[in-house]
Amino acid sequence: MLRTIIIDDDEIVTFLQKKIVTKCEFDQDPYVFKEAQKAVDFLEIDADDDTDYLIMLDINMPRMNGWEFLEKIKSIKKNERFYVVMVTSSIDRKDKRNAAEDPHVVDFIEKPVSARHCSKLKGIAKLSAHFEDS
Repeated sequence: MLRTIIIDDDEIVTFLQKKIVTKCEFDQDPYVFKEAQKAVDFLEIDADDDTDYLIMLDINMPRMNGWEFLEKIKSIKKNERFYVVMVTSSIDRKDKRNAAEDPHVVDFIEKPVSARHCSKLKGIAKLSAHFEDS
């Protein structure tokens, strides 16, 4: 099973991402966190050990940014179940390079997320088994 987690401090962005995730049949009820630390807490305490998580992560957020979130999840048990998509307005090439070097990051998407992005994600080897019936 694959569940979706959206982490972004912008309410309009989370609203739109939730709509597209639902429309693309990724998850009918994705988890939404406006603070990265709350998502870390969820993954440490409440996440199901038998569930994989597609995490749509913004880079630029207050308190804890996306890079700090990626470091935090490395210490969570069974973190190999976390597949991160960096969803950002950043066009900094350094961000793309850093994302490519992180083992949890499966894609880097510039906002806004579209149905085309969803189709691309469904074709990523690490995720495709979750979408074989769709």
